[in-house]
Amino acid sequence: MKKHSHIVVFTLAALMTSTGVAHAAPQSTCDAEAAKAISLYTSALGDITTMPNGVHITNSGHGSSFHAAPSAELVDHQSVFYGLTDRGPNVDGDLTGKEVKVEPVVDFQPNITKFVLRNGVMEPRETIGLKRNGKPINGQLNGQADTGETIVDITGRKLAPSDNGLDPEGLVAAKDGSFFVSDEYGPFIVHFDADGNEIDRLNPYEGTLPAELRFRTANKGMEGLTLSPDGKTLYGVMQSALTTPDIKGKSKNVPFVRIVAIDTASMKVTGQYLYMLHSSQAHTTVSEISALGNHTLLVDERDGKAGSDTFKRLYRIDLAQATNLLDLANAYDPDKGGVLIDGKSLEGYVSHTDGAKANEQVAAETLRAAGISPAQGRLYLDVTKLVWGADPSGNTFSHDKVEGVAVTKGGQHLTLANDSDFGLEGSSHTGTQFELRQKEYQGRPETGEALDIDMTAVPQQYRGDGYIAPEVNTTDAGTEVEVTLGGLQPDTGYELLAGRKKLVSVDADARGDATAAVDRAELTAAGSTLTLALGNQVVGSWSVQPAATPSPSMSPSSPAASPTATASGSSPITSPTSNTRATPAATPTGVPSAIVTPEPSSHKEATPAGSTTGHAHGTDDDSSTSSGSQIVMSSPSRGLALPATGN
Repeated sequence: MKKHSHIVVFTLAALMTSTGVAHAAPQSTCDAEAAKAISLYTSALGDITTMPNGVHITNSGHGSSFHAAPSAELVDHQSVFYGLTDRGPNVDGDLTGKEVKVEPVVDFQPNITKFVLRNGVMEPRETIGLKRNGKPINGQLNGQADTGETIVDITGRKLAPSDNGLDPEGLVAAKDGSFFVSDEYGPFIVHFDADGNEIDRLNPYEGTLPAELRFRTANKGMEGLTLSPDGKTLYGVMQSALTTPDIKGKSKNVPFVRIVAIDTASMKVTGQYLYMLHSSQAHTTVSEISALGNHTLLVDERDGKAGSDTFKRLYRIDLAQATNLLDLANAYDPDKGGVLIDGKSLEGYVSHTDGAKANEQVAAETLRAAGISPAQGRLYLDVTKLVWGADPSGNTFSHDKVEGVAVTKGGQHLTLANDSDFGLEGSSHTGTQFELRQKEYQGRPETGEALDIDMTAVPQQYRGDGYIAPEVNTTDAGTEVEVTLGGLQPDTGYELLAGRKKLVSVDADARGDATAAVDRAELTAAGSTLTLALGNQVVGSWSVQPAATPSPSMSPSSPAASPTATASGSSPITSPTSNTRATPAATPTGVPSAIVTPEPSSHKEATPAGSTTGHAHGTDDDSSTSSGSQIVMSSPSRGLALPATGN
């Protein structure tokens, strides 16, 4: 079969820069391109209650984890998400010289709330209270898992541990409508049905999770949870190192955390890995883990501060390049902390090594010398630099606790959420009860927000080499079009579609490359639009034009015209971005190049009021169009102005 021509390679990031979700109307002091890449949404929920001293306990703590709502249909732009609360409103307190946790709303029921992001607002659609044995889950300590904490109510009365006590932190919304939730107390991983009823749980005290996880540091248990795109593996991450019996000092001085892998078919633990924190740069912990591919993950590593010089970063890791602790022949003792090196737990071994405390480089070298390769992150996105670059006034998502990270479009879009702490930050004891202090953000009680980020439009200076944009190279081969793809997540399955019709499944290899042949007639019948999808998410779409018929005047030795791919309103794209691997194949001489152009963005251009409208992917309100709020630098009220128009 005669091949007519190679078609130019282009990257999704390069093509979508001019057609991405452009939402901001920045002043000259900000990075205009950074502002165009983000959309801000604010919680529409009000207060839970107002205390006698006027402190508002806001119903906004749904950013402990954020997860895209599964859809049976192909989704172009995700606007429906589930947000998870933790155990509920709580603050640190001092009761006659003893540190306590104060829970002012003792009947708070941790919940999952469904939101639609639209017109700058997180619109609540459904709240699912979590239950066990028909009774509400509560935020009290769990009787099976002693954290050493003492929890009291607003009067200082001690709250007894409860079998229904749970501190939710990680969330997965499964395709069957059920939910998986990880918590900090046990740590436990709990499976809930669509109505919030507990189905089952994994437990380090009963052998269904590694027993050494019971040495979790108080209030730093299993902070994040995610599901691989193929649905076969759950990954849970601890917030900090374990406080093993032999640790020297505190767990914060050990610069790694543990990740566990669980097979969803058997619900058995199949892996345990280490991730290196960037402790030499800041005192950080992990707040979320989100799957990009079947073994590539995004890790949300952050400090606990607010400001332009803080550490809020997303790192890409590949567990295929890390040691699975379950494969080691080392001695293992769960009562000492699991896998042992020279009789010491991993935390103990590192904490007793000179120079390894709070220095990830020395710690990693120490572990590798003992036969353990930890997962080390490659920067995907510096969130602090992005939001402060987009808005130097600090009025846009400059929160201290960025804890929710929803991955959509195969990692080409991210939606972040903050943990607002329900608007509380501390307390004082008056002698008869605790008085709460308001946590403020931009001069008002802290509330929940979501930030949508179009990674394809984020300027390069905020991304790292962990971010890789998909690349497509097509070759016209008569009745078929041969497609070569690069920049995919390794060992992960995708689909190629003609418009919305599935053409073929493609499996990326260990490098993230894949090839496929699609039927030219089917592609033409769909308007010559080639779409790449991961699960129910559109990663990107491209318009593939048929190869031109060679001119009679051109001989095989005549030079070919240069291939060109042009984004709407942009200059021709001449090379892929610097952080990608694949390169275009040479165009055969004497054959004019066919042209690949990007499918026009499903997002409309911004209106004069600053709003943009997303692609509708359903027929009800939960799948409505989405438009973020305009960023107005001079506005004294959080810098936000709702769009004047929008769906």
